[in-house]
Order: sequence, then structure tokens, then C-alpha cells
Amino acid sequence: MIRRLFAITAAVVLVGFASAAVAADEALIAKGKAVFDNAKPPCKTCHNEKKAPLDNFGATGNAETVKGWMRTPKDMLAKAGKKGMKPTFGPDKISDADLEALTAYLLSRKK
Repeated sequence: MIRRLFAITAAVVLVGFASAAVAADEALIAKGKAVFDNAKPPCKTCHNEKKAPLDNFGATGNAETVKGWMRTPKDMLAKAGKKGMKPTFGPDKISDADLEALTAYLLSRKK
């Protein structure tokens, strides 16, 4: 009886933690969308439905890739064998906390 009560209590606690984690993730994703929508220069200038879309980034991307493209785009272009221009978003343009939120948002993007 005590074991069963303990198991039920543990299950309720775990469900509570899971619900809180989902809510925290949703808040972080919403913050990341705001970062994406309000970045200067605007992300949407280059990342839209017609060119370089990010609507399925979460299916193939990872956090390291997001942070690399934001902080060291020249290195990422070279690594990808691409040429072009991509602005650098250092901590003076996007804080580390905002970069974490942006990363959560981009990783949530799956078709």
C-alpha cells in the first residue's frame, strides 16, 4: 500500500515537472520568435518562404549550428563551402539569453 502510494505520488510529481517544462519551453520559443521577428538587420530579409526558409529547421538543424551561423557566419559559410554575406550577431546585437531563445524557436520549426 505504501509503495503504491509512493509510486502514485512520484508519478504526479513527474507529470507536474513535465507540464512546467513544457510551459517553460513554450515561453522560451515565444521569446525566440520575438527575437527573430525583431532582429536588426531583420532575419526575414533573407529567411522567408522564397529564399533560405527556416520553417523546417528543427527537423535537421541543431543548437550548435544556430549559434555558429549567428556568432561566426564567415566560418560557417566557409565550412559549408558557400559564398555570400551574412551579418554577425554578436552579444552586442543579440544577448546570449536571446540567442538561447532564438535557438529554441528555430529548433521548434518543423513541418
